[in-house]
Amino acid sequence: MFEYRNSGLLFTSLSKNLGSELQLNYNPDKNVLASGFKTFSELSSQNNNTVNIDKFIAEYKKHVGEFYFYNAVEDTYELINNEEVIQQIKNSKKSKKDFDENVLNKDSDISQMYSEIKKTIISQDEQIMQILTTLFKNQKVVNGKFDIDMISKLKENLIIYGSTGTGKTEILKRIAKIYKVPIVIEDATSLTESGFVGRDIQDMLNDLYLASGKDIESAQKGILVIDEFDKLAEKDSGRSHVSREGVQRSLLKLLDGTEYYFNGLTFNTSKLSVVALGAFTGITKNDDYTNINTKDFVDYGIMRELMGRFSKLVAMNYLTKEDIKKILLESNFSPINTYKHLFESMNIGFTYEDDFIDYIAEKAVALNSGARSLKTVFDDIISSAMFRIFAGDYSSIHLTRPNDEEKPYVLTKKK
Repeated sequence: MFEYRNSGLLFTSLSKNLGSELQLNYNPDKNVLASGFKTFSELSSQNNNTVNIDKFIAEYKKHVGEFYFYNAVEDTYELINNEEVIQQIKNSKKSKKDFDENVLNKDSDISQMYSEIKKTIISQDEQIMQILTTLFKNQKVVNGKFDIDMISKLKENLIIYGSTGTGKTEILKRIAKIYKVPIVIEDATSLTESGFVGRDIQDMLNDLYLASGKDIESAQKGILVIDEFDKLAEKDSGRSHVSREGVQRSLLKLLDGTEYYFNGLTFNTSKLSVVALGAFTGITKNDDYTNINTKDFVDYGIMRELMGRFSKLVAMNYLTKEDIKKILLESNFSPINTYKHLFESMNIGFTYEDDFIDYIAEKAVALNSGARSLKTVFDDIISSAMFRIFAGDYSSIHLTRPNDEEKPYVLTKKK
C-alpha cells in the first residue's frame, strides 16, 4: 500500500506484492516522491477510521499487478500512468529482515497467503489451511523466546500424502514463492546414506543455506521439503535396500535436532521445519486416504521411529472429474488460463465450449495423474494449431469437443 497527501487529502495506491514493498508518498502536482510505511490499521487510525479497508482490499484483488491511487476522502481510484513513478515503486523494496518480522507479527498475513495459494490449488482448501497453519506456527515458535526444549515440544514436522497430481508439491512451491522464509524442495530418490555415492543430508542443508542468501541463522529456521518420501520405503530387488533404510536412519538424526558440519559451517537442525511429500501408492485399496494412520505407514515400509518424528499427517483429497473441471476453469495456472494469457498477448481471440472442458477432464482422468496430466493433454490437443497461429494466418481459435476424426478447434483466418 502506497500513499501520498495533497491539499489535505490522503491517497493510497494498489500494487503487486502488497505489503512486501516500501511505501511511497507521491505528489503528482509537485512531482515529489518520498517514502514512508503505513499498515492498514495505522492508515485507518490516523485518518479517523475513514479508510474503507474492506473495499481497498477488494479493489487490490481486482487490480493486482497494476498501480492505482486511492482517494480515501472521495473513495475513488485512479490508474497511475507515470512510468517513472511505477519503476520507483517497483525498485523500492523493504528489507528482507523488516518484512520477515512484519509477516511473523501480523495475523492477517496467513489469511492473505491462504487466499493466494487457493488461486492455484483447487479442491484442497482444508489441506492448504492445515499446511499453512503448521508452518506458520513453527515460525512463531522458532522466532519466539522459547528454550530449545520448548521448541521441540511445540514445533511440528509433517507428512503430506495422497494420489499423484493432487497438488502436494505445488502447494509447497506456492508457499516457497510467497513465504519470506528460506525453503527448498529436495528429491528423496537422490538421497543415499553416508558412504554411498549420491546426495546426503548435508547436501540438502547446504541447499537451504544457499537459499537463505548464506544467512546461517535464517537457514536453520527454514523449511526443508523432502519430495517422493514414499520412495524411501519401496523395496527394490535390483539394488540393496540397506541404502534406503540408511537414509531413513539419517533422517532420524536430522529430525531430532543435530549439529552438522560442512564447508566450515555449523548447521543446527533443532529449529528446522521438515515436510515430507509422497503418493504412497498402494497404501490404500481405494482413493480415500483420509483414514490412513501411522501403522499404515509403518506397514508400508517407513520406520516406526521415523514416523514418530512426524506429528502432523495431512491427507490430500482425491480429484474427481468435477474437481479437474474446476481446476481447468479456476486455477491461475491451468492450461485454459495460461493459454488465454498467451493468446491475449498475441491479440488472438480465444474461446471454448463447455463440452470441451468435459472432454479435457475426461482425458485427464483416464491418465490417472490428477491435475498433473492437464498440461500434457491440453498441449497435445492444441499443438497442431499452434504453428498456423504463430505463422500469423489466424485471428482466433475456438475449442470444442471433437466428433470422430474432427479436430478439437476451429481457426478463424485473418481478413
